[in-house]
Amino acid sequence: MKHGYEENVTVDEGLDLHTGIRTQLHFEGDSLITQKTFDAEPHLLHAQRLREAQDGQRWGEGKLVGHIPPAFYAKICAIRDNAARVKAVRQFFADHPALVGYSPYLKR
Repeated sequence: MKHGYEENVTVDEGLDLHTGIRTQLHFEGDSLITQKTFDAEPHLLHAQRLREAQDGQRWGEGKLVGHIPPAFYAKICAIRDNAARVKAVRQFFADHPALVGYSPYLKR
């Protein structure tokens, strides 16, 4: 008795407008592969514009230190402990320096 599909099949669940993530399900034989993709280009462009607008400015109120895309922001907001949430934001920007909008933030 055969199990799975004779041909490979892909189901595209489309783009989640809240997170910007596209989900595709790939059925290959008796395997299911979930693929999630994310278009980072608009977010990288936004962060670049932030850097250009704040270039040469000193620390002070109102600085936008960076941009966290919705897909990541929701996970950070779910952290209830404030200190842990602040640590997660710092770690996010350390891991994704291209999304930092105020370069001196990375030197802290």
